[in-house]
Amino acid sequence: MTPDEQIKAHILDELRWDPKVEAAEIGVIVKDGAVTLTGTVNSFPAKRAAEQASKRVKGVRAIAEKIQVKLIRGKSISDAEIAKRIAHVLDWSLSIPDDNIIAEVSEGHVTLTGDVDWQHQRTKAASLIEEVRGVVDVTNDIKIRPRATDADVKHAIVSALHRHATIEATKVEVAIVDGKVTLSGDVDGAFEKDLIEDAVWSAPGVMEVFNHLRVG
Repeated sequence: MTPDEQIKAHILDELRWDPKVEAAEIGVIVKDGAVTLTGTVNSFPAKRAAEQASKRVKGVRAIAEKIQVKLIRGKSISDAEIAKRIAHVLDWSLSIPDDNIIAEVSEGHVTLTGDVDWQHQRTKAASLIEEVRGVVDVTNDIKIRPRATDADVKHAIVSALHRHATIEATKVEVAIVDGKVTLSGDVDGAFEKDLIEDAVWSAPGVMEVFNHLRVG
């Protein structure tokens, strides 16, 4: 079995293992560690779960996600109704300043704009809206307000990476200009690459992250 065949087999096992994934609907192509996911699922969370499950597999270097969301026949929901549901979701969330977030809906595709103080608020808004019935895709264009100097932000990021037990911080280089962080260096897998980016976003003052970490 070649390395790509082994990665594909492990991805298929991981997809079948994850109860949130519609494994039978997902196609997997692997070439030189780069994974392409294809197929059709009936909800956006199922699409996201398939991508996350694939990233957990050792040896995955990159993922091209081409899964389509097609709602079950007879379950089509109008954009106006989706927008109404999103407004209710944001209104009921205690952690998100809903008056600063705008959701535009077009054929089930949602684009979020506005600004918040923290990355966890930006991420939370998207994750809540992904669960709204009728949503087929989410583009998160919410911005983070500046909160600290570049030097303070870099110190917070480097300290956080060194505290993290599952991150090899010495391999990661951090550069920051005007709150925009660039990551470079080498990591062992796609999952670790995402883990480092998540840790960086937790630092106050981070407005944007360019993840140039290499898997290999």
